[in-house]
Amino acid sequence: MMIIATICFSIMVLLVKYLRHYPLTEIIFFRSLAIMLIIPPILKKNKIPFLGNNRFLLIVRCLISGIIMACYFYTVTVMNLTDAITLKQLSPFFIIILASIWLGEKITLKQYVIFIIAFLGALLIIKPGFRLDIFPAIIGIISAILTAGSHVAVRNLRLTDHPLVIVNYFGYIIGLISLGILLLQGNFVFPDAFNLFILFLLGFVGLGGQFALTKAYQLAPAKLVSLYLYLQIIFGAFLAILFFKEIPDILSIFGALLIIASGYLNFKYSKKERKNV
Repeated sequence: MMIIATICFSIMVLLVKYLRHYPLTEIIFFRSLAIMLIIPPILKKNKIPFLGNNRFLLIVRCLISGIIMACYFYTVTVMNLTDAITLKQLSPFFIIILASIWLGEKITLKQYVIFIIAFLGALLIIKPGFRLDIFPAIIGIISAILTAGSHVAVRNLRLTDHPLVIVNYFGYIIGLISLGILLLQGNFVFPDAFNLFILFLLGFVGLGGQFALTKAYQLAPAKLVSLYLYLQIIFGAFLAILFFKEIPDILSIFGALLIIASGYLNFKYSKKERKNV
C-alpha cells in the first residue's frame, strides 16, 4: 500500500509542478474534487456512516492536512522538485517523536541519533544563510512537521473509523475551504481542455495515493510504514530529470542520501526492536 501511495504522490507532485501557473487554491480544489465525487457513493453503497465516529479528530486532521497541502504544493512549484520532495520526507522522523508522545510508541537514544543524521541531510539541501530563497525550504520543513501530526492522527483513527471515511473528510473539508478561498480571491483560471484533463488527473492520482496511505497506516505501526515514503525521493528525482531537466546539485544529492540512509537505519532498528518484543 505504501509503495502504491509513493508512486501516486510522485506523479501528483509532477502534475502540480506542471500546473504551477494556476492559483494554488485552484490546484488544491481539483486535488480534492475526485474524492468529493467518488467516495460518497462508495460509502452509501457499503452503508458506512458518512460522519464517522471520532469526528473531532477527523476534522482537526483534515485542517492540518489542508495546511500541509498548501505548504507542500507551494514548495513544489517554486523549488527544485527533488529538493521539495526530500524535505517532505523528514516527516517520518517527526512521526517517531509524535508517535512516542501521542501513541506511546517507544523511542530510544539511537533513534534520536538517526534523527540528527537526517537533520544534517536537510541542512545540505537547505544550505542555510541570509537569503530570500531559503523561505520555501522553511515552508517545506513546516510541511514535514505537520505531516507527522497528520499521519499519527491517521494511525490513531484506525481504531475508530473506516479509511474511506477518513479520506472523505479530507476531500470535502479541504475541497470546500479551497473553493471558498478561490471564490473570495476571484482569481479562478479557466483551463483549456488539456490542462483540465491534467487537473482531473491530479485529483484521481491524489485519491489513489491518499487511500493507499490511509490503509497502510491502518495495517502497520507508523514508524515502520513511514520508511517507504523515501521511495518518493527516487521516483520524484527521476520524474524531475525526465520532465523538467532538473538535476540536483551535489550537496542536495548528499543530503538526500543522508536522509534516505537515516530512514533505512531507523527501519532496521525498529524491526530489530519488534523482534525483541
